[in-house]
Amino acid sequence: MNSKDRLRRDALSSRELIELECLRLSSDGSGVGYHKGKATFVTGLLPGERAQVQILEEKKNWQRGKLLSIVKETESRHRVNPPCTVYGVCGGCQLQHLSYEETLVWKKRWVEDNLARIGKIDMEKVRIHPTIGMAEPWRYRNKARLHRGEEGRLGYYQERSNATVPFTDCLLISESMNHWVKDIEKSLQEFAPEVKTLTFRENSQGKGMLIFDPISDLQEIREFLARNTPCSGKGRAVWGIFEGKPELLWGKDDFTEEILGREFKISPLAFLQVNPIQTRNLYTKALQYAELTPDKVVWDLYSGIGTITLALGAIAKRVWGIEENPYAVHDAKLNAELNGMDNVKFLAGKVEDTLSQISDSPDIVVLDPPRAGAHLRVLKELIELQPPRIVYVSCDPGTLARDLGILQNGGYQVREAQPVDMFPWTSHVETTILLQRQNA
Repeated sequence: MNSKDRLRRDALSSRELIELECLRLSSDGSGVGYHKGKATFVTGLLPGERAQVQILEEKKNWQRGKLLSIVKETESRHRVNPPCTVYGVCGGCQLQHLSYEETLVWKKRWVEDNLARIGKIDMEKVRIHPTIGMAEPWRYRNKARLHRGEEGRLGYYQERSNATVPFTDCLLISESMNHWVKDIEKSLQEFAPEVKTLTFRENSQGKGMLIFDPISDLQEIREFLARNTPCSGKGRAVWGIFEGKPELLWGKDDFTEEILGREFKISPLAFLQVNPIQTRNLYTKALQYAELTPDKVVWDLYSGIGTITLALGAIAKRVWGIEENPYAVHDAKLNAELNGMDNVKFLAGKVEDTLSQISDSPDIVVLDPPRAGAHLRVLKELIELQPPRIVYVSCDPGTLARDLGILQNGGYQVREAQPVDMFPWTSHVETTILLQRQNA
């Protein structure tokens, strides 16, 4: 053991040991208790359990601890044995030690808590539905972004670290994608040390897309692909991000996915929800909240490749989509043509800078922003325009609550909330919200 390791061991052994009772789960999946009035966060601890905890990090108002042992008689009836062999080390999942049914309960609570605490929403006026879960909450991801670590192994990042955790079988991706990951890992052992990050994508028909991001030598990668059959399996295509732009290296540019009965083309840098089954549930609820009729004009803000836009356009008079990602806008326009829809229009640019280009006033606005939430200028513009109905699709309860608070202060009432478990076994939750203009 070297001197640094010895110092780290001695520092850890000297840290305070406490007994802690867990009262609730925080929105990152950690158990929360209080010691001497200070909130204490402990990964792996469940509500109702008492445990011996070692303090690892101490701040003025909170601290973080390591779970050492649980008092046997307090062990939660909702605790289960995680089936993943690297759970607790890998940062991909946070809730495999909790029964699936109970994770759905907590995800609803996190949405409720954020809306009430951050957004100051009057929850007595909001109908919040139970979280929509999955019948089979495994093998659901159509995308895995992996990193090359020591000895060229591929894996996810460890929790709160850039250390890579290799795996034998990730239970969140399909068996075929797991095999593909191992084939590529083996092929790369003596090649391209500069390739550090790879993204694997797979559609519901089993076609695959592999993305090297970034690469510095296109020719070298092409020569490698010509020599290695694992990259050239049936229905697969390989891309490289070279100087910030995608380059097709092998295969065909024909990666598509079926969503709500329509076919969508997807380019390497365009966003697509990672869970096809729950995407359909999420967007179906958004369409229900929109209550479309053939005379309505709809704005779809942060429209991506046009998944919700085209579904709205199947009923509405006209739909305008705005998206900042130029590759997604290119896909969206192709998707409109592919599906024979001429009543949808897409504009490229930041939403806050592009709203003024739309000539129609909206009857309904759909918001599906990234994790950071909607831009303040967008919210202020909507308050000024006063569309009767807003449907907000969110992947982060915190930024959702912040934005809803702003809209509420601008004259909107949150009517319904539908949490959807887009990412089983993680602390993430998607939510679709219906807002109506007060006295509209």
